[in-house]
Amino acid sequence: MSYHDELLYQALDLVHKNPAAPTQADLRRGVSAAYYALFHLLISETTANWTRASSRNSLPRMFQHTAMAKASARISDSKLFPFAGEDPFVVQKLQAVAQASVQLHDKREIADYDNSTHWTRTEALAEVRTAVEAFARWGTIRRENIAQEYLVSLLIKPRG
Repeated sequence: MSYHDELLYQALDLVHKNPAAPTQADLRRGVSAAYYALFHLLISETTANWTRASSRNSLPRMFQHTAMAKASARISDSKLFPFAGEDPFVVQKLQAVAQASVQLHDKREIADYDNSTHWTRTEALAEVRTAVEAFARWGTIRRENIAQEYLVSLLIKPRG
């Protein structure tokens, strides 16, 4: 099983652990693991395209959380990326994956660093489901050209 799949399963386990009285630690770590699952899925998909196998293990260190969130926010803005001529269903799925990445990035920041926020099991589970849905959507579009262009955008700083 891949690392990103393990993280997704961990997120599910954490939010379902002790359903009668979930701890803040479990809920927060579940939200964080959901974000990291999607983060590592997208990195894995990008690095799989790198032809030199000996470099694939060092390439993931080049990805930055904030840069990936900004790239995802740009992709999900139809004014910046109208995707003329593309299959609207593929575009919709790609934008949903990109939006999930932004949302989970923001929620992970809250879960990891904002101790004033009290998480409910329902809230944490909603974030984990966002990751599960993003994984499913990604699986249906991962070979599409616009999906591959999105992966490149996660690593390359935009000009301008």
